[in-house]
This record gives sequence, C-alpha cells and structure tokens, in this order.
Amino acid sequence: MKKKIIFLLTAAVFMSHNMKAQDNNGASTMSTAIKNFLESGQLLTKETSWSHAMKEWRFKLTAEGETLMEPQALTQLEKAFAGCMSQSEFFYLSNTDKGSNEPWELQFHRQDNFYTNIYGHYPMEKDYNIRIMAIDETDGKTYYGVIWHVVPFIDSKGNSWRTLEGMLFRFGEGIWSIKTVNSNSLWQQQEKYYLQPLSDDDELKYEKLMAQMKRLNELAYSNKEIQTDLYLYMITKLFGEYKGVLTEQQYKDIIKQIYPFSYRETTAEQRRILEKYTKELSKYVRKMPTGTVWAFSNNISIWTNPENEKMLELQYDLGKDTLPQAEVKLTGETTSSVTVFPCFPSMHPIKVLPDIGRFTIREMLIKDQIFEVRDQQGNKIALFADSLPTMVNLEDMTVVGSPLNMRFAETQRQLKALERDLRKYVCYDADGEIIVMDNDGYERLLAEAHQLILKIIDENADTLIPAWYLANNFTAMSHYELSHRLRKDLPYASHIAVQPVWKYCEGLEKRQEGKMFTDAVCIDTNGVSHQLSEYIGKGDYVVLQFWEERNWTAHSGCKAMNQIAKDHRGKNIRVIGISLDTNKETWKQYIKDRKLIYEHLTNPSTDGIDRLEDDVVKAYGITSLPETIIFDPQGRIIKSGLAKERLKKYVNTLNLN
Repeated sequence: MKKKIIFLLTAAVFMSHNMKAQDNNGASTMSTAIKNFLESGQLLTKETSWSHAMKEWRFKLTAEGETLMEPQALTQLEKAFAGCMSQSEFFYLSNTDKGSNEPWELQFHRQDNFYTNIYGHYPMEKDYNIRIMAIDETDGKTYYGVIWHVVPFIDSKGNSWRTLEGMLFRFGEGIWSIKTVNSNSLWQQQEKYYLQPLSDDDELKYEKLMAQMKRLNELAYSNKEIQTDLYLYMITKLFGEYKGVLTEQQYKDIIKQIYPFSYRETTAEQRRILEKYTKELSKYVRKMPTGTVWAFSNNISIWTNPENEKMLELQYDLGKDTLPQAEVKLTGETTSSVTVFPCFPSMHPIKVLPDIGRFTIREMLIKDQIFEVRDQQGNKIALFADSLPTMVNLEDMTVVGSPLNMRFAETQRQLKALERDLRKYVCYDADGEIIVMDNDGYERLLAEAHQLILKIIDENADTLIPAWYLANNFTAMSHYELSHRLRKDLPYASHIAVQPVWKYCEGLEKRQEGKMFTDAVCIDTNGVSHQLSEYIGKGDYVVLQFWEERNWTAHSGCKAMNQIAKDHRGKNIRVIGISLDTNKETWKQYIKDRKLIYEHLTNPSTDGIDRLEDDVVKAYGITSLPETIIFDPQGRIIKSGLAKERLKKYVNTLNLN
C-alpha cells in the first residue's frame, strides 16, 4: 500500500517514514489542535460527518477586498501538522505554489457493517494547500488532513471579495484504502457515460456496423468488379441482422455510408430492396416517449435550502401519440466539450465535442421542451426547443435566436448576477453541492432570489418562460404563491414541465394550516391495521412524517424525528413515521438498526406505483419525501413542510407538558 501511495502522489511533496510513533503523543497533539481550531471562532465551521469513523469539518472565512490574511487558528493548525511529522507513518504536504499542475482527487474508502461503505474524496489541485498524515493508534492508523484554498470573486454589485474555504478531517477505527485519481480522467469517465445516449451494448453494435459499412465501401471503391447486386446483398444482410437501438443521428450516419455507386445506376428492383431494408433499420431508431413517464429527482436547485431537501416522484403524461418535435440547431464557441440535457422529463444527455473552438448541435427534441446546455467550465444556459437556428455564448449567457429564447436568456442573466453572492455564505463540496456556512446570510440571499424568481414569473406570464422557474423552484413556494400562478388561461399552464407542479400544489392544498386531519388506514411493524384517528385528535400534538427507507434524503429526517422523541419523551406529543416502503422487512430492519424510538406505521401497498394510490398517501397529497405534518391536540393541521433543524425548533415552541 505504501509503495502504491508514493507512486500515485509523485506530483506533490511526499515523504514516507519507516519509523513508527513511539507513543500516542501525535494523536493527542492533533486532537487538541483540531479542538482549538474549531473553538477559536476565527472561521465559520460546520461538521459534515455522516459516520462515527469519519469526522469532517468545513471551514470558511470571507473578506471584502483584494487580500485576505490567513487566520491565526489555521496557522496554529499547520504548525501542529508540522510538529507531528516525526511520529507519522507518512505525510503529504503541498502548497499552492508547489502543487501539481494536474488536478487530482484524493479518495478514502472503508468497509463498514452499518453504512456498507464509507467514502470521502477531496480535491488536490494546484491552488490548494494540503496537509495529510497517518498516525498509528491502538485501533489502527488514523488519518488527519486539512485542505484549503483562497477563491477571489466579484459580487452582484461588482465589489471584489476573497474567501478562504477548506475542510478538516479525521479518519480512523479501521483499515482505509487510499488512492488518488486524476480529476481530468474522472471527468472524462463521467462524460463518457453522457457520450453514450444508449446502453454500452447498443453503442458497441452501432460501432461494429459502422466499421463493417466502411470496410465494405473501401472494398467497393478499390475493386470495380464488385457488382451492385453483391454490394446490396451485403448491405441488406448487415441491416437485416442488426438488433440494437440507434439515435436519429446514428441512423443518418449509417445511411450516408450506403451509396458508393450512383443511385441512378441501380434498377427499380434494387432501389425497392434498399428502401425496404433501410426502413427495417429505421425501426431501431430511438423514438420519443409516449404515455406516462415517471422521474425521480431531488429538489435541490441552487435556490432551495438543503435543509428542505426532498426526493420527488414526478409524473409526466406525454399522451398516446408522439408529441410534436423540433429539430434544434444550436451553435456556439467553447474550449471544452458541451453536453445538452433535455429536462422535464429528463431524457438521454447529448454530448458534443468542439471543432476548432466551436460546437454544433442538431437534435430532435419535443417541441418547446426545455433543455440545458453546459460546458466543463460550469457555464450553462437553458433554452426552449424550437426550429430556429440559435447561437449561444455560454460564458456571458447571450443568445441569438427566437424572441422567446432571447427573452429567456435575459431572465437567467438576472438570476445569475445574484448567484455570485452565494460565495459569501456557502462552500462547495467535491461534487459541486453547496454546504451552507453562514445560515443567516444565506437565508437573506434566498429570500432575495425567491422574490426575483416570482417577479420573473409574473413579468413573463405571457410566455412559456415561467415553466422553467416553476419546475425548478416549486417546492420552495407556498400554496398561495403557486395557486396564484397556476391558472389554466396562461400560456405556460399546459407546458409539460409544469405537470408535476399542478400535482404538488393540489397536495399542498390538503396540508394547509387549519384543516382537520383526514383518517386513513396504516399498518404497524407487526402487520396490525390502524386508523390515523387512533393517534390524531386524541389530546396530543402529533408530528407525522412520511418517509421511505430506500430514500436517502429521508434518512436525515429520521434523525430529527428521533431527537424530537428523545427530547420530549413523556410529554403530550406523539412522533410517528409513516413509511412508503414496499419492502416491509427492510423498513423494519432499518428501524431496528438505527434505534428509532418513535412510533412507526406504513402504508398497506407492496407495489412501487400502487403505493401512491393508498388512502393515506392520497389523503395528504404526498408526492415528495420526507414530508412532515404537525397536528394540534384537536387534530387540526398547524404546520407542514418543516424538516431537520427547523422542525426541531418549531416543536420546541409548542405548549408541551
């Protein structure tokens, strides 16, 4: 393992020690240094650990101007790392001026009976300062690390800022595997998935057919004795044996390979045979979906607080017949590959490699469907699918195309300007997700963005543009805000992207404050049926949370519910979870493993789709998880939609005894 680490980390200043620590002074020193750093108050800090064996803290310091002084707490932490070098199994040091020119990522893995696999990954790019070491302790090596960098940015008002962002971690209690991965390779591997809109098997079949076609054409051109009949026989054999799925573009590329002979030289019978087999091949072209399409997605847009993260089950009705289509013709300048993501419902991404600094996209999409164009630098813009030629500049988000798309781009630029201020309040993890560090500042910015989104919707209500903003932000809107913007006489009301918004708004209506509870049948962990009226309206407050064991976003909701049950044990409040899991044994095992002490019920259905038709789900309009409803002692709804810390804080305000 040690040789492997040295080989993988040759791009940085890496030193390996054959000596082991004589005592546990190193571990004690590092524990004290971490404690002092976190308690210094000089930086914003936040623990982001999700396993007892993996302790991780994010930290942040922001200052206006062109300079930012390193805080003393971080300097002291650096000294602690330097002082423990002689007691470490290995250490890894890198400063911003000595780091690798190539972007790397450091990955930690460990098997765990509780979580199955514990995983941590951290950037190791040129502008990062890095300190990592391993110290022998009684239960194995413990890895300590601190990684940070300074990011300059301009806020929405044009002012210069600097923010110091980083992460501090401690991994122990077991055997960890460590490796580094070139981030460019990681991105290429990820993008390779997008390059293949079909399965790997379909892609291989297409590549094999293209290779056979090209070889056949080479033989036909080089050997004039190959007759048209023989050539057509080989073509029909290849097409007749093909059994794979093709994109529209792949089909067109294959057809282009067909004619090494003049079409006029073929007989009517030969043309008939050729047309028959090209038509047979066209049956394998991927068609636009019809009928009901289900999509699963979380609601974390950039303007949705992670505290309110939910997993959404979205339903789109595309009708019985194929919807009208538009051939999108898109061009622009770029220095990297560009990927098109058709949205609402999401379809196969389309990746395009640039040619001499430009990209060109021609793709059939559902007419007026929204799609997002992104490059590797993080630039992106959303557009509506129409047949007018469109030119885009991803860096400044300008568009030359239809009046609708140019107006749409202008609204996105308004919101993009506000996005610059996010850097003041959040950190970004290795996956690009935000971690809120300054909650007060972040909430103020969210409120400002929320009002701007509502303003954009209202000012563009005569177009399709509100469909994008509603589809991305509806879970952050109140019933009043949604119901006043969902009117059937508006142009965007019937847009495909808005279908789940209507359903969500109908569900919100059923969870409005002041409504009496609706009775429904559930079953407990022993399989015994119960009515909700056995729990609600009996003189106790009731916190009811819909969740699902297989839904990762709902797990943090269980932690909050468990804490509420512990904090208010013996008081006039009942904490009840209603699971929508179809696998009841997995649900019961999760309750046992996580030691969830509150009451548990589940819906009766064991079918994935039918479970959404159960009375208890329909009674409260549940389309996202977790979803929480609080009832007063008389059974009237007093609050809904709260999660995690906000849920715990609200419960603490109730008149409990």
